[in-house]
Amino acid sequence: MQTLEESAVSRSCVYVVIPVFNRLHHTMTCLDNLLAQTYHPLHILVIDGGSTDGTPDKIRAKYPFVEVLQNDRELWWGEATQLGIERSLQHSRREDDFILMMNNDTLVGPDYVATLVRVSCERHVAVCGMVVDSRDSSRILDAGEFIDWHTYSFPVKTMRNVGENFVGGVDLLSGRGTLIPLHMIRHAGNVNGSRFPHYIADCEFFARLRRAGFQLGVSCEAVIRSHADEMGLSTQHGGSLTFGQAWRALFSRRSVDNARNHWRFIHDCAPASIRRQVKWRLIRRCAYLVVSRTAVRHIMLPLLWFLSGTYYVTAKDCASCGCEVDTLIRDGLLKSWRRDGWYLLEEGFVDKMGRDPKLHRLYRIAWNPCTKITRWFRTRSVRLSPDSLQ
Repeated sequence: MQTLEESAVSRSCVYVVIPVFNRLHHTMTCLDNLLAQTYHPLHILVIDGGSTDGTPDKIRAKYPFVEVLQNDRELWWGEATQLGIERSLQHSRREDDFILMMNNDTLVGPDYVATLVRVSCERHVAVCGMVVDSRDSSRILDAGEFIDWHTYSFPVKTMRNVGENFVGGVDLLSGRGTLIPLHMIRHAGNVNGSRFPHYIADCEFFARLRRAGFQLGVSCEAVIRSHADEMGLSTQHGGSLTFGQAWRALFSRRSVDNARNHWRFIHDCAPASIRRQVKWRLIRRCAYLVVSRTAVRHIMLPLLWFLSGTYYVTAKDCASCGCEVDTLIRDGLLKSWRRDGWYLLEEGFVDKMGRDPKLHRLYRIAWNPCTKITRWFRTRSVRLSPDSLQ
């Protein structure tokens, strides 16, 4: 016999939002998985983003109880998901209903939804299943994602500890198979498909839930299998790029590395105190992609090494900044060069200079690319110190 709490939970409706574009075979397999769920009621919405393979009509014919939403223009993941959630909010009449974000290229077992609903109610979280590779279920792709703003990286947990059933305190969840209580969306807002049409839309959405005070977690009891080989454009695996490939990597809507999306994400979600530094890191990362992965690397990498690899200053430079040469040498910030009156900044200079304005000024003098070449030639003139000849 069900308890009153279990009975109340069983009456909560789960609105399943599935954005699709072609790939009808994946969509039908996904729908068959959902129809086999032990949890009810489910209201399934398929949002078609301009398929050309007859997806909407074929789904209506085979699954008449599935609601299919179409749009006159092409929809991407963020836009389609936003539309599906808006429709679910119109349907819902209960505060304890749920949204289940699903990708059509994912596979779930019959207890997947029931497990997520139970865990969400017990822990008061938005919750995703543990994502594994559909070809090798022992390979964990995502058991919780985090944000390191200082390096602007997204570490992903890919190991499950012995006896671990739940991973809490995560920063982001996957848009593949995540259950969100509708009251969280009513409070924090829908997916922002107009600002993030495709990639990063789920990151921004879940980061916004976190800022609103809601918790996110991953249930290791619920497993979702994903076709990992059908992801969008990415430059994560190295190798040379043509200029066209580099351009698409940085600006194509299908690219995980889309610079505009990342810039907006940083602007909207990064801590205000380090937002500018994170944006600069993104700019440097984009520049490095072009410099290191395209043909320009054969010219630019040696030039960049030359411009930034060594920093030359004179005794006069030090004096103009109010620094004493002997003190800088003793503190491990400076070392003698082979020409009298010239010095090299030590490798750890930047880390050691702290907020000292004198040292910052000296560093800017040494770094200045407009005078770097001149300094390089002057340090190699024939006037050498006696010690350098020994």
